[in-house]
Amino acid sequence: MDTLIGKYHLHPIIDHFTIALLAAGILADLLAYLVSSRLGHRSFNAGALADRLSATAPTLLIPGAISAILSRFTGESEAERVWDTISPAAQHVLFSETGISSLFSHAVLGSYLMYIFGSLAAWRVLVEISPKLKRFQPAYFAVAMVALCALLYQGKTGGELVFNYRAGTSHEQTASQH
Repeated sequence: MDTLIGKYHLHPIIDHFTIALLAAGILADLLAYLVSSRLGHRSFNAGALADRLSATAPTLLIPGAISAILSRFTGESEAERVWDTISPAAQHVLFSETGISSLFSHAVLGSYLMYIFGSLAAWRVLVEISPKLKRFQPAYFAVAMVALCALLYQGKTGGELVFNYRAGTSHEQTASQH
């Protein structure tokens, strides 16, 4: 499986789906909430739009959470493949064992995000099943927005690994000399 992941560069492909699905799902849910709370009772069209957006959110969040799991496992495989070829600075971005940077290293953050987005997707499904849970939507949105920011930060660190340090590319050796 590791050969397949490396040969076809599955990690960055899956990551883009993860980011797009989760971001679109959270933003659709937030927009539905805002439209419903601001305009939903005043306009039939606004209420219908809010309902459609709200129904769209779990449709995006569930595959996004599954994609986050795949991102985590393909990322682990990719890290194992390139670890010995990347510079110490790139290794620090990918995985750090010291202080606060360990919480925000690319690999560790990926593990946390996999669990967080899985939990958020489950939370959102539970809201669909039990409308009584809608009263906790502000907490859901707070967690979801922090998680989305962390996901975007993780995407930034992944971009740094590729574009600044050439991790996983055929130009790794020249980048490790920086």
